[in-house]
Amino acid sequence: MHCHIIFRSQRGTDSPENLICLCSTCHDNLHAEKIKLSGRKSKTKHATEIGIIKSQIRKSSWIFTETLGYETKFKREQILELPKTHYFDAVSICSDKKVKLEDSFYLKKHVSKGDYQQRTGKRSEKKIPTGKLFGLRKFDLIKTEQGVGIVKGKRSSGYFAITDVMGNKIHDSAKVKQNCERLRARTTTLIEHKIVPVKLTHSSPTYRASHSEEGVPCL
Repeated sequence: MHCHIIFRSQRGTDSPENLICLCSTCHDNLHAEKIKLSGRKSKTKHATEIGIIKSQIRKSSWIFTETLGYETKFKREQILELPKTHYFDAVSICSDKKVKLEDSFYLKKHVSKGDYQQRTGKRSEKKIPTGKLFGLRKFDLIKTEQGVGIVKGKRSSGYFAITDVMGNKIHDSAKVKQNCERLRARTTTLIEHKIVPVKLTHSSPTYRASHSEEGVPCL
């Protein structure tokens, strides 16, 4: 079987010097490897791919009922009174029962057991303090005058960098020498509890009713 050394899709020609003879197995493997190295992905759009998947599901033996986007939106906003998220869209498709909205969620992150990085700097000239410093280790949860957070960076001066579980900065230089309390020792799984108020959508009946009572016009 003839195979192009430089693919025609990559402007390769049909000239003899650009052709080699391969068996069918080697030909398929060569094409697969070149596609893998080039990082080429599907040229179809997401909607097209979903349409293909939907057509394949229709041909299968699965039993299901189709729904449309406007039906899901009406049910989510007018019946279940849920905010717009992918999760609540799925709830609206699958259930007619109202769900209780939770205003809290948990962040979870896994970290290594030890401090394996020993040095930093362009030439590794700075030694990173490992182990305990002022009775605290990296990833300990501490309470300081500058806030509550996870120990991210330690300094021998006694001013630590603290962040939340996901690495978002809380304070660059929190003082740990005084008025510092360790709330939780370092573990391989860091968990943080957050509370975020859940807001109803503008088109939900409850939202419109509450704002009408307050004298706020509802559009």
